[in-house]
Parts: sequence; structure tokens; C-alpha cells
Amino acid sequence: MKKAIVLLILGLTAIACQAPQESNVESLFERNAQIIRENIAGFTGENQDYSMYAEDFFMLNTTFGGTPDTMSVDDLKAADAASWANYDFEFLQDLVMLPGVEAGTGEPNASVRYYGVLKISKAGTNSTEAKSAVVRMYETFDLNEEGKITIQHYYGDFSAAMSYLNQ
Repeated sequence: MKKAIVLLILGLTAIACQAPQESNVESLFERNAQIIRENIAGFTGENQDYSMYAEDFFMLNTTFGGTPDTMSVDDLKAADAASWANYDFEFLQDLVMLPGVEAGTGEPNASVRYYGVLKISKAGTNSTEAKSAVVRMYETFDLNEEGKITIQHYYGDFSAAMSYLNQ
């Protein structure tokens, strides 16, 4: 009996001392977070790789009076091109990347959220001075099994920033 107890204790100790295995959700989140870092670098570098978006992608349009209420990849390409023609974008600090959670369970999933501080600059002209606005952002991304972005939401006071920059 003593031998059985000693073996049980040794077995439990061996199990307890093993390094925890990284879950599939954690590894998918790390992969997805890297994809989103590349996405953000593409946007701020004005060289976006739109192949990272899924065919069924949509972005919720959260701007004041935003029409339409969702945007496709083609809409996003046009909006990005118009933005890059008029503004420069730069994050002022490292982004805080966090995993999203399932609404019903509160359990982490492989979606990606981040908080960041975005500086939007507009170059001066002969008749106007250069201006900059800072927007505190929160953005979410859902990705499919292939690592393609399916849903994107962004939140920040862009309406006020654009109003200021364009006065």
C-alpha cells in the first residue's frame, strides 16, 4: 500500500511539474495578432495587402452618419486610398493586443482587439498650416481558419478629428 501511495504521489508530482501546453486558441491568437500587426503596418505605411481579407469580409462603419453601415473590401480600398491622399497615419505607442472572448461564455477566442493612440496628420499648403489630431482607438478583428480577416470594427472619435483637420 505504501508503494502505491508513493507511486501516486510521484505520478502526481510529475504531472504537476510538466510545462502547461499552449492551447490551440492561444496559438491561433498569436498567429492572428501577427496578421493584424502586418495589417496595421500596411495601413500606416500606405501599402496595404488586401489579400489578407476574406471574400466575405465586412467592416462596420462606425463614423457619425456613416453610410453605408457596412463596407466591403472594395469600399475599404477606396476609403484607404482617399485617406492616404489627404492624411498621414502613425501610432504613437506600441499597440496593446488582446484576445477577444465568446459572448455567451466569456472564454477567450482567437479574435484580436487592440488599443492604440493614432496620430492623423494633414500637410500644410500655401494657404493652410499643417495640422495633427490624436485619436484614441479600439479596433477588433475576427479571422477565419485560414487567417483571413472576416470582420473589422473600429472605434474612435474620427468625426471630430476630421472636422478639426479640415477646418
